[in-house]
Amino acid sequence: MASTAAAAGWGLGAVDGVLPPELLLDVLLRLPAGPICRLRAVCRSWLAFTTDPHFVAAHAARHPAPLLAVGVQGFPRLCVDLVDLSGNLVKQILRVGKGRVVSGSSADRVLVAGEDHSVRVLNPTTGSISILPSHRCGGADPSTIAAWFAFGQTASTGECKLVRILLNIDNSRHLSEVITIGDTDGEWRETANPPGYLGWNCTNGVVFKGAAYFILDYCFSDPSFLVRGFMPSFYFATEKWSVALQGPLNRILEESNGTLSYHDLANQLMLSGLKGTLCTSHWNDQFYTVDLWFLTDSEKGTWSKDHRINVDAVFHGIGDYLKVQPLLVTDEGKIVLSMQMGSKGVVQIYDPVTDTSSDIIQISIYTGASVFTGSLLCPQSV
Repeated sequence: MASTAAAAGWGLGAVDGVLPPELLLDVLLRLPAGPICRLRAVCRSWLAFTTDPHFVAAHAARHPAPLLAVGVQGFPRLCVDLVDLSGNLVKQILRVGKGRVVSGSSADRVLVAGEDHSVRVLNPTTGSISILPSHRCGGADPSTIAAWFAFGQTASTGECKLVRILLNIDNSRHLSEVITIGDTDGEWRETANPPGYLGWNCTNGVVFKGAAYFILDYCFSDPSFLVRGFMPSFYFATEKWSVALQGPLNRILEESNGTLSYHDLANQLMLSGLKGTLCTSHWNDQFYTVDLWFLTDSEKGTWSKDHRINVDAVFHGIGDYLKVQPLLVTDEGKIVLSMQMGSKGVVQIYDPVTDTSSDIIQISIYTGASVFTGSLLCPQSV
């Protein structure tokens, strides 16, 4: 038995109980992370057994399915629920602080952004929370709000950085700043502003090949940007902006045969990272469908429309704006989407084979949802 050999090779000693280590290993590897964390409190030998790095690695390999990090508004502070793709609660992290979960923030971290410019970096594995400085050294302008975020890593140094773009609600101007995560003396540093207005109701930045990409506001942006279909991007290594990548904007307009304009696409596009590339979702309120466009060639700016999803009738409504945020694609090819309209929010899973969707969990449009793909076990977790 493979697990028997593994148990012997790991040097796992005697464990209090009636089962030998190799059989206990077989049992524990079948359990989700939550019960294992509770079992660590049984005794020291169980703690040592379940915190062994080899056990942690084997458990992660046995349970590769991603989880959803969903903000749950409690009183007086936000909680974050980690749920599986069946909607089952796996772990709950209490007293996170006021704010909302930032979608698409990081594979093994959850960002919680507060209305007072505060940012908390949550490690679901350990439950630890790092509170970033709220403001730059000069203080906060009360007329600015934190509107867009992106969390990325530089390939050359491995530094993790967070960029946020503030919006001045008095003059509609942007203010960009960046901070290095993990820097004990980290402070927000002002950087150049994005080359164009970002979509107010659109997505946060989506990281792809060392840069965070954003959606433009198609009502107020430079017309030349719209004609060329550029997508603004922020490079974490240089901390500079670029407009080198063309999005699927012109392809969408071509397929509409004149029924859509640039202004019609305002608030209809959302950006995500799926299957190792960028994905743009287009909510078509004329046909109540969502088209998913995948970037196939970043050098040429080539996009392919791979899916058209019929939207559930509960979201149908004249003049209503539906926010559709693709979250992930499972190994079976199913697509998980966050869908929000008005006061209704839900995470659904779509099966392209049967062309059907089913709800995973109801969500609040005010607390947000993201994807967590890290392991909930680590040698330091107790």
